[in-house]
Amino acid sequence: MTQPAKGRVSRALLLMGMGLLLPCLLFTVLNVTLSPWPLYDRNRPVLLALTLLCFAGLLLLMSGARALAPWVERHERAVLAEVALLYLAVQLIMGGVLRFEPVTDAEQCFTAAQLLVDHGTFGDNERSLIYFTRYPHNLGLVYALAGIFRFFGFFGWGDRFMQAVLVASLLFTLGLLASARLCKRLGGALAQTRVLLLFAACLPFLYCTSELYTDCFSLAFPPLILLCALHLRDAKTRGRRILWALLFGLFSFVGAQLRFTSVIASIAALIALLFSRRMRQAALCALALAAVFLVGTAAVNAETARHLRAEDIERNELPKLHYIAMGLPIHEDQGYGQYGDGGWLIFSTSFEDPDERKAALLDEVIDRIYYLRYPSRLLNLLSRKNLSTFGNGTFKLNEIIEADAHEPDSAVKQIIFEQGALYPAYYHLTTALFLAQMLLACLSCVRALRRRDTSAASVYIALVGMFLFLCMWETRARYFFQFEMVLLCAGAVLGDRTRAIKQQR
Repeated sequence: MTQPAKGRVSRALLLMGMGLLLPCLLFTVLNVTLSPWPLYDRNRPVLLALTLLCFAGLLLLMSGARALAPWVERHERAVLAEVALLYLAVQLIMGGVLRFEPVTDAEQCFTAAQLLVDHGTFGDNERSLIYFTRYPHNLGLVYALAGIFRFFGFFGWGDRFMQAVLVASLLFTLGLLASARLCKRLGGALAQTRVLLLFAACLPFLYCTSELYTDCFSLAFPPLILLCALHLRDAKTRGRRILWALLFGLFSFVGAQLRFTSVIASIAALIALLFSRRMRQAALCALALAAVFLVGTAAVNAETARHLRAEDIERNELPKLHYIAMGLPIHEDQGYGQYGDGGWLIFSTSFEDPDERKAALLDEVIDRIYYLRYPSRLLNLLSRKNLSTFGNGTFKLNEIIEADAHEPDSAVKQIIFEQGALYPAYYHLTTALFLAQMLLACLSCVRALRRRDTSAASVYIALVGMFLFLCMWETRARYFFQFEMVLLCAGAVLGDRTRAIKQQR
């Protein structure tokens, strides 16, 4: 096969990978608006009508961005700074309004971090010992929170809840700026203007940093990872390529410690580089990724060894099969991949022998996959699970914020709490906007495919990867939120790629 022929095959495969986004998102939109499952108490005719209206509204907004883009480009730094400061201020205010006492997983992480700062370890606390030997993947958030508490404690500030809100809000700002720059590189000033407008159309962004869990802390890392890969792709000097590769590895590692699905963005970036036949850049990214993960994982493991015994983790840690089994709710009473009555946790923790636990879970997974051998059964499962994952545009961030205080005792809580008077209207509006954002991303992908433009391939492939992961894994409405900024970037990249290249030059 000649070199040009190899290039054509690689490009065709890359376009096919991008194109997978269309069936994923179109199925989701149709399923959420039309499927009969009662989850989330949605009014399907109202939701369908609102989705169409919101999509038309977003198209008008994207069209209006064309007139606004030249002004934004002239005042780019001021606009970005003002938008970032506005979100920071609103999120800090929301943190004060929504202050809560964490429960369940968030409480475990918050408590362990405070024990680590105040007493030097959390390993002598029985609750923490049991929880983190079962779920060691949440230790990254514990160490991050402990670092936050230590830093601000040095300056005498003792409000640890607001410390965490501030850092989560600063990380959100970093993600916003990364998203804006990512779109600028892919679609010029017009795409950057569009993504800023799309941020305004995602209402949960206004208070998400109050959640204080991995959903908000990891939000910035997928766009940061993709942006670093683009900078590396276009870098002209060896020094800059090495710098962006190291940042790519660093953001991938830190994001993975907070929520491991961050690496889906890293994998998407590597795929885009490989199939664009940028082998040196791909190799440099992979090398940096391996080096940072090797060093970083060793450091994290050394810290964990100070608090937890390796044999306790090996005996108690829930294997990946536990989450896969939870992600295969073959019957309607199994909770759409959610915990329900806790039966799966009871089952998985009932084994003292880790090998026996894995064998029992493997048998269950095999049985469930075998049950799904008929297309009608598989479609039934996918429909219910897809609705569970993507059928709530609030992303159920209130699930953690409400904690054990469900009373909507403020105007904001009347909107975002499920018992609030305005929650049904808020749910339908945010879900319609979420589905409209998916349709906009589909339109963007179609235009890229028609032009055979693979410049934004990593963005589309990252969304495909997250979608497929959530089809296989245990899932909740919050789990896609980490890639919401990437979805908005996909919808914003509707501009002329040639114009973007000229602007960069």
